[in-house]
Amino acid sequence: MSDSSQEKKPSAKKRTRKWPIVVGVVVVVLVAAGAGFLVWHEQPGFCNAICHDPMDPYVEGYYSNDPNLLVSAHAQEGYECLDCHEPTLSEQVSEAVAWATGDFYSDLAKHDLGTEELCLNEACHVRADIAAATEDWGGTDFNPHASHVGKDVQCGDCHSVHRESELYCNKCHNATLPEGWVDPA
Repeated sequence: MSDSSQEKKPSAKKRTRKWPIVVGVVVVVLVAAGAGFLVWHEQPGFCNAICHDPMDPYVEGYYSNDPNLLVSAHAQEGYECLDCHEPTLSEQVSEAVAWATGDFYSDLAKHDLGTEELCLNEACHVRADIAAATEDWGGTDFNPHASHVGKDVQCGDCHSVHRESELYCNKCHNATLPEGWVDPA
């Protein structure tokens, strides 16, 4: 046979050199995509971009600089959504399944987020400091952050993060509304 009739076949050595490069490129791309996803996952816009269609007003409030919204005050202090909303992996999976099947429902007004357990901790707020700051609050004869005469009043009963706060105290007292607050009556 002549040399021209023989096809040149790549040697086995050349073929085996390519797969580590291909695998390396795929691994680098996957790691970069995963790292980018994790960074994006921590951003306020992630939830409404992927799953929660009704989240737009909450994200807009976060970025609004509205002094009447606690979410805006938290944003200005550098807090992000996941600093308070710490979903577990099982919650995220069940929410993803609910969203994919069209069975997802979101109404943050129904969630019990403004609890003492969540708000009053060393990383966020300290009850004694808050009570001291409101001792002579609004010229009234009561301190809204001291005794509640045995009633189980949670932070979220007055303080709303994503909507105007409501002066729950006025269900029993006649206090002057702080600017930007609403009366429960």
